[in-house]
Amino acid sequence: MRRHFPRFQPENLDENLKLSKAVEVIAKRNNVTLAQVALAWIRGMSRRNGLPEIIPIPGSSTEARVLENSQHVTLTEGDMKDLDIILSKFEVKGDRYGGHGAAFMNG
Repeated sequence: MRRHFPRFQPENLDENLKLSKAVEVIAKRNNVTLAQVALAWIRGMSRRNGLPEIIPIPGSSTEARVLENSQHVTLTEGDMKDLDIILSKFEVKGDRYGGHGAAFMNG
């Protein structure tokens, strides 16, 4: 499915993978996976903003991924600040959807 999305086309993919590589540093530092960092970041954003905790419900294709993603990982404020810096410097390349899918965006 992803091969149809502009962000995953060869001219964009290498550039967009730089985000994963940057976040991977935080994942390794915490001895967790990229997916666990992403899920912890979502929960951390609600905590940071004084909102009720957001509980992400990721889709998984295997039991192993369900178990991996169910681990409760908490990022430090330093980790959250590092992610802020990474995200502020990163520009996503390519549209989210292309072709017919793009026609349904923005109303």
